[in-house]
Amino acid sequence: MKTIAILILILSVSSLYSQVNNSSGFAGTSVVQQNVNGNIQLRTITTPQVYSEGITPKQGTPPSDQTNNNSAIRWKFIDPASIGNTNAVSGNGLYSVVGWRLNTQRVSLYGNSNSTPVWEFYTGTDNFVAISDTAGIIAATSSSNVYMFNHSSSTPFFDFNPTHFGNFTAGPIDITNNGGFIIVGINSGTPSTDSSIVAGFSKDSTSPTWMFKVGQISAGGSSIQGVNIGGDDSLTIVNTYGGFYVVRTYTGQVIYQGMINPSSSSGTQTRQGISGNGNIIATINYSGFVRVYQRSGNTYNLLWQNQEPPGTYYNWMSAVDVSYDGSMIAAGTLNFVTSSTYDGKVKLFNTSSSTPLWTATGLGDEVSAVSFSKNGHILSASSWGDYYNPLKDNLYIFKTSHPNNIPIYSFSDSSGSFFWCSTSNDGQTVIGSGKHVHARTFGNGGIAYNVYVDTSEPTGVLNNQNIANNFELSQNYPNPFNPSTLITYTVAKEGFVKISVFDELGREVAVPVNQYRRPGRYSIVFNAGNLSSGMYFYRIEANGFTAAKKMILIK
Repeated sequence: MKTIAILILILSVSSLYSQVNNSSGFAGTSVVQQNVNGNIQLRTITTPQVYSEGITPKQGTPPSDQTNNNSAIRWKFIDPASIGNTNAVSGNGLYSVVGWRLNTQRVSLYGNSNSTPVWEFYTGTDNFVAISDTAGIIAATSSSNVYMFNHSSSTPFFDFNPTHFGNFTAGPIDITNNGGFIIVGINSGTPSTDSSIVAGFSKDSTSPTWMFKVGQISAGGSSIQGVNIGGDDSLTIVNTYGGFYVVRTYTGQVIYQGMINPSSSSGTQTRQGISGNGNIIATINYSGFVRVYQRSGNTYNLLWQNQEPPGTYYNWMSAVDVSYDGSMIAAGTLNFVTSSTYDGKVKLFNTSSSTPLWTATGLGDEVSAVSFSKNGHILSASSWGDYYNPLKDNLYIFKTSHPNNIPIYSFSDSSGSFFWCSTSNDGQTVIGSGKHVHARTFGNGGIAYNVYVDTSEPTGVLNNQNIANNFELSQNYPNPFNPSTLITYTVAKEGFVKISVFDELGREVAVPVNQYRRPGRYSIVFNAGNLSSGMYFYRIEANGFTAAKKMILIK
């Protein structure tokens, strides 16, 4: 009876206690993650942010059904000398690793809270990097070493020198989800006349578990340009400039090999795409083709191909990724408008058709990387950006469920170019890295960005089937909670929505939501880190609708 009375009191007289505290931090957006033991782990992202350089990145124009997207930059780092070569984000989105090259070469491990590295390891040359799903193991190569690190230490527990094979250097690398196995390209010092090596290592031994040599296929030599382990770790695609190999990850058995471009000698200098189970692969080349293959036993059959139409020059396919479930292909382009002006596109395909679902155009220059989230809902793309218009966006984030080509979030490093991007499993963390001046300009300096992505669906009406018929306030989850919990609500008619949180005495202690909403279903993570343990109530007010529910904070 006491609880009921308190609840009635809240619903009737809460206006007497209206104290909106915008500095409390409760109005921020938080991200739900899963830790390695399967327990719910939450972190808070507060927006808007203040950037150390005094720059507020420009948010791209959201589509008409995405006006309330809360994506934001968590942190950015500008290096005075080095270039952010490649990067990788852990599957759980909590950590990322960047390989810095050119000057002050090193491997840097970052968390999400700020740009201060968890640790750094200095190397002598360029760096490729990879990270396990929980960030427990980090792998990296410099030309003279293959390294593996534990999350807690910058001292490598694994160090293999490729000169063991002779005149060889270490190249692209990838790691299995659990961090127990790596595959690395070990390149010949004379790739035009000698074979390079692909090798697989267990983290427990610097003696290769397996290895095989690759020769020159068509043009471009034998150097390994890309290593990409499929999402379930069973199959891996490895490519040189002119050819590709699909191998069994843990045994090295080559089940298929083919040419990057069967119709000419053009190739590629980036990694190729593979689905989670390896049943779908996608290859790209500098003649502008993306080719999609489907596995049948130990062979791959061509499903379709799509060419970026040539003009005066061949336009390139410059980046590719395949969604984990194999249902989608994303490809980036470099378009030669003239001999000295460039543009770029992102094309999204359904695997069953060579006709794009949509094409995002006007991305300024080479699209250097594309990356799906594991659930396939988020696609990130990095671009060199428009040389003549430095304010043009050059890191883009799309929702693949939207039937249009407008990013939900985009921004520009106004003077630089992004070389690589990586996306967490849930799509809520995107990492971009690159050069602080334009890629076509001589100069020093590098960039690294950590972006929080608002993946809530929907934030508006996507189609008539998604229009909500009734207002609703759902029970928070988890409950009890510490210190954060997910509150979900449904809006049937557009207008202002307010969600307030009250203590047992009926005092308003937080306002997690107080903004205009379109019809649809929404979720927000409420962080009660500054509140004491006890019983609380949360109430929604929207277009005359009110409802309240109880939640318990246990610290």
